Amino acid sequence: MTGTLVIGKLRGREMAALVEDRVTDWIFGPTQKPGPETVFKAKVDRRLPGGGAAFVNLGDGEQGYLRDAGGLAQGEVLLVEVTAVPEEGKAAPVTRRVLWRQRYTIHTPGAPGINVARGIADPDERARLVRIVEDHGATMEGWLARMADTRDPDDVARVRRVLEALREGGTILRTAARGQPPERIVRDLDLAVAARLAAEDALADPASPLGVVGMAPLPRDYALREWGDRAGRIVVGPGDFDTLPALEAHRLSPFANRIETVRGDPFDHFGVRAEIERLGSSRVDLPSGGWMAVEPTRAMVTVDVNTAGEFSGGAALTANLEAARELPRQLRLRGLGGPVAIDFAPLTRKDRRRIEDALKAAFRRDPVETVLSGWTPLGNFELQRKRERRPLTELTG
Repeated sequence: MTGTLVIGKLRGREMAALVEDRVTDWIFGPTQKPGPETVFKAKVDRRLPGGGAAFVNLGDGEQGYLRDAGGLAQGEVLLVEVTAVPEEGKAAPVTRRVLWRQRYTIHTPGAPGINVARGIADPDERARLVRIVEDHGATMEGWLARMADTRDPDDVARVRRVLEALREGGTILRTAARGQPPERIVRDLDLAVAARLAAEDALADPASPLGVVGMAPLPRDYALREWGDRAGRIVVGPGDFDTLPALEAHRLSPFANRIETVRGDPFDHFGVRAEIERLGSSRVDLPSGGWMAVEPTRAMVTVDVNTAGEFSGGAALTANLEAARELPRQLRLRGLGGPVAIDFAPLTRKDRRRIEDALKAAFRRDPVETVLSGWTPLGNFELQRKRERRPLTELTG
């Protein structure tokens, strides 16, 4: 754990940044528009011809586009989860496959079974984590068998409902679960199930309005959940220190001994603000002296790679390889997705394989789903990247 999590407010918006040898990733607080992981109580507004898709009303004037709408009737109410940032003027893409994520576990309604993240390779640890979830279900069954006739009926009904949800759904043990004690895993899973049940209560209540029933995580929650294993320090400014104790104790406890404050603005201290200013320009300087321009348009993102005034094949290859390795970080920090077209500096066909390999290696380490489409007849390289975030210009402008 060599990185630093920087948590605080920037321009009035809550923000968390992961800083390793440089700024690696960041996330900003919620916007007015629905974002990924937000769960809505929605109503089918209009079925599209062919029966496979529908527009759904998310409440508050928001609309979702549901691809997997088979079997749904117009006017039917259901839970949906936003899967990507909507394009300007378009409905938010949503799915009926709602996942309830916590730091160590993901609860998967309608998909029973216990699965362990591939990042946990040790077979003994994988088996231990599966046993923790199995033992949790067995413990609840035993409690019901012993106490059903003697305890408060409301307590019994609550436990029975949680147990039924665990049986009907599944559990994914995330990489962060590695080495964690059973009580922490169990509390985490119980929180995920509780969030699901609260949303289902809202769905079943005719008086409950359409709208958000499961919030996307705040930046501090997301940062601890997704980047906690990479951070040896968690830094906040003096005025923001009270944001961390607001976390539930079971979430805070693994990080308690890593929290510290710095004088002044932590985002200045770790170069986050300076990085945002650099990203205000389309130009990205490369180590060899070359550069690339990353320019979003309404339809797609274009990337133009240039050498430092040298026109040899070696200079072009060097600049192209540097650009390929840097591109995922630039797209991630700028919040860019959708189609991306890369115009590399002139290169021979035999060097294309090296560029492809560099792109594959770079995007393999990136958390955002990306499909590398390949070379076009004009010699550009195209890829398709999921829109998981809003453009940085919308968040800091």
